[in-house]
Amino acid sequence: MQTMDRRMFIKGGLGAAAGTALLGMAGCAPSATASGKLADTASDELPADLKESDFDFSIVEREPITEFAAEETYDIVVVGAGCAGVPAVLTAVEEGAKVACLQKEAAVSANGNGCSFVAKEHSTPAGIKRWRSDWARLNDWRINNDLFDYYVEYAEEAVPWVISQGRSVGIEPIEFLTDSSIRYDDGSVVAVCDATQASNQDLMTALAQKAADGGATFYYETPCVQLVQEEDGTITGAIGKQKDGTYVKLTATKGVVLAAGDYMNNESMVDRNMRDASMFPLCLVNHTGDGHILGILAGGRMAPLGHARQIHTNYIGPFMFYPFLALDVNGKRFCNETIPMSSLNISMSATYKPEDRGIHYRIFDSKTEGAVEGIPGVPPVALVGEGSAWMDPETVVSGNTLEELCEAAGIPVQEGVASIERYNELCAKGTDDDFGVAGSDMAAIDTPPFFCIKGDVGISGINAGIMVDDRYRVTDGEGNPIPGLYAAGIQAGNPCGGINWNMPGGFSNAHIFTAGRYTVIHALTGDMTPSNPASFDSIADSFIGEDGGYAWDSPACATAISVW
Repeated sequence: MQTMDRRMFIKGGLGAAAGTALLGMAGCAPSATASGKLADTASDELPADLKESDFDFSIVEREPITEFAAEETYDIVVVGAGCAGVPAVLTAVEEGAKVACLQKEAAVSANGNGCSFVAKEHSTPAGIKRWRSDWARLNDWRINNDLFDYYVEYAEEAVPWVISQGRSVGIEPIEFLTDSSIRYDDGSVVAVCDATQASNQDLMTALAQKAADGGATFYYETPCVQLVQEEDGTITGAIGKQKDGTYVKLTATKGVVLAAGDYMNNESMVDRNMRDASMFPLCLVNHTGDGHILGILAGGRMAPLGHARQIHTNYIGPFMFYPFLALDVNGKRFCNETIPMSSLNISMSATYKPEDRGIHYRIFDSKTEGAVEGIPGVPPVALVGEGSAWMDPETVVSGNTLEELCEAAGIPVQEGVASIERYNELCAKGTDDDFGVAGSDMAAIDTPPFFCIKGDVGISGINAGIMVDDRYRVTDGEGNPIPGLYAAGIQAGNPCGGINWNMPGGFSNAHIFTAGRYTVIHALTGDMTPSNPASFDSIADSFIGEDGGYAWDSPACATAISVW
């Protein structure tokens, strides 16, 4: 059975997609256009969730657009070609619909590589609900149960569908695991399947080409700058701005799907919604909240604070599970090292300055046995050095003495050595009088050569967007769906609800794939049944481990979730 703890570095869950539109402000009188109507987006009064400064970083255009180089009609119009937009477009093609996609970038832009789903036939209802409750607890009970249940219900089809579509164009996942499954003490089970692609960028690029070959129209370098909204509030189309400055109007008879990425590069929105995380580097570019603005101007609302950020470091795989001694840029220990990677920024924000930009250091030595009690797998020293599959050699430095190590890493030598020696004293004592780490999670740094991971912490995604209902329809201030308008991906709702993204591994990309696919199915049919469904059974053999079974069938199955 494949049981090695691992998580690949996943930069967010969604592509840097197209998307903005200025629509339907409440109380604004619409102005007629050649076909359809546009809301008076130039009004001085903005919705409560927007500020004038938001537009300084966005491609949204405020003045109503009335002249078009071309006007076309489609069943579905998708805004953004990333991990939500591409599945949306390909699903529309598969369902026999006429579909177009407006994409800000010159090509598909997708991020991440992992995804997951629950194999419901191998799970118990109580196990799934207990699992959901465990994740809710980690997010201060703020998760959106409807969106979590949407993932459980439909990702089981959507993820195998994405995998199968990838295989049809010659792209095979590089890893299949079931070791995130849980068998609880009461016998209830949640069977979790994780699949990892080499690159979602490569996968989505290939699937976009398949969609284009099937008749989909992609407008690259054509951001959506406004939406078309009727007097009754119905969204009936989107307007893209072409490279030559002219506009194309795309009427959507069934629906518009916003899949435009997050807002990490919109400084105004970040300052208002995530000020405590503004010191950390951003892993992506050109994510300027265009789809958020588009949805809000259509009458939608921003998800309430806090907004869940995805935090990643440059040390990946098994290293995320080891509670290595952590030092700050001044060589001082600054946290309880058992903090999950996803929450490391919280401790850092209390002691770091913006100019530190998430820099820190993780220290370990050359022990080969029993380095840290209770952490399975090979010793960390075996995972570094030439040919390492996990660490960039430029990220890891070593030294035969503590002084050499600190010098090589760029840690202030006197302070760094003093901090390591103090840590060793606490290890010998068996209790952590400084930060409260359990003695079993501490290991003295006493076996040369010594190693240092030169770490950094960055924001790889902001998983909060405009509010949606249980079908990912954008909702207004009273919770009513705005006709014709859907949102999918990282800009849709706030499924996590916590300050940081503490959700199942692979959930981010999986719920993005799933909403991209099923918003289109719902827009076209009013139902949630695809014409050509995939299933777990269609790819089940890929998840069978070396022992011929799945982790959920093993006595060694995990009994609690693992947070990374």
